[in-house]
Parts: sequence; C-alpha cells; structure tokens
Amino acid sequence: MGDTETGGGDAAEAGAGARRRRRDPEWTYAALVDALLELISESGREPTRKAIAERAGVSERTVFVHFADREALYVAAARRQAERWRAHAEPVPPTWETARKVRALLAQRGRMYEVMTPIRRIGLGLEADSPGLRGVMAEGDAWLRAGLAELFAPELAGEPGARRAGGLLDALEAASSWAAWDHLRARRGLDEAAARAAVGRTLRALLGVAAGRAAELPEAPTP
Repeated sequence: MGDTETGGGDAAEAGAGARRRRRDPEWTYAALVDALLELISESGREPTRKAIAERAGVSERTVFVHFADREALYVAAARRQAERWRAHAEPVPPTWETARKVRALLAQRGRMYEVMTPIRRIGLGLEADSPGLRGVMAEGDAWLRAGLAELFAPELAGEPGARRAGGLLDALEAASSWAAWDHLRARRGLDEAAARAAVGRTLRALLGVAAGRAAELPEAPTP
C-alpha cells in the first residue's frame, strides 16, 4: 500500500511540475520554437498552428500569446536552428596544408548542411515576404563566408584580387555553399560521401591542389 501511495505521489508531483513549466513563459517560448523545428524536419512542410501547439503541449491560442505573428515565430525558430548547425563547427588551423583543410571543411559542412536542409528549404520559400527571416539567413551566409576567408587566408593572400567580386573567395563560397550541397543531394541523388567528393574536387581545383597529393594526406580528424 505504501509503495502505491508513493508512486501516486510521484506521478502527481511530476504532473504539477509539468504544469508549472507550461506556465513558465521562457519554457513555453522554447517549446513552441522546438516544436516548429521538429515538425518541419519530420515532414518538410509548414505545420499548422494546431500541430505546433499539440507538439509543444500547450493550447493553440498560446502560440500567438508568445509570438506577435507567424513571422516572429519563424524568425525565432531560424535563430534556434542557426545555433544547432553552428554547433557542428570546430576550429581548423589555417596553417594546415590546403588539402587537409579542404577535407576538414567538407566533414564539417556536410554535418551542418544535413541539419540545415529541411528548415532552409522552408525558409527560402518564405524569406521574400519576411525581412526578419531574410536577415537571419543572411547572417548565416555571412558567417559561413567569414569561416572560409579565415580558413583559407594564406591561399587567398597568394592570389591577386582573391577577395574582389568574382574572385577566389566568391568561387570557394559558391562551391562549398548549401545550395551546391542540396543540388547534389536532392537533384543528383548523391549520398553524403559522394556529395563531399564532388564538392572536394571543385575546392581542390580552385585552390590548385592536385588530386593525387590530396589522396596521400591522412583523413582530417573528426571534431
């Protein structure tokens, strides 16, 4: 009898804790954002407000108590998503040999882009009508470009006009972009390894690394 009473008490306490969390504005805000991201990742489509609320465990009217409108919710989700894919970035020394840096970059970008893809596709369809969402996506693109500029700073320094419009940095950015990755994965139907190989071939060509030399180098350590 004592064990049964204790179990009931634990269940009641857990239920009360869940209710307290749902009344916590910060908890509810985060739950709604995570619910939106999860639903898009699972289906590749925009979920309804009802589906978002159900996944978050709150009432439907709660959604726009915490967000002024649909755009505000999507902008918050985009910022949370950026945190997720940026978490796959690890420092790579610019002093490494070029081919080794390319391989390390490919490993990281592949992981980032796989996380990014479902949400990015939805974002591209919405950004024209959403200045906030467009801004978050532009911030992410600028962050990725800055990472390339830092990683390949020695190579860029050795090429006249490398940072000018249409120069080497622009070419590296295009070759290693999410758009290129998504084309290879979705349109060409390549698996991750084949997509990395295709992007790597382009990057090595741009940077003047012979394919034979690249093959001789050890695999870059997985961060």
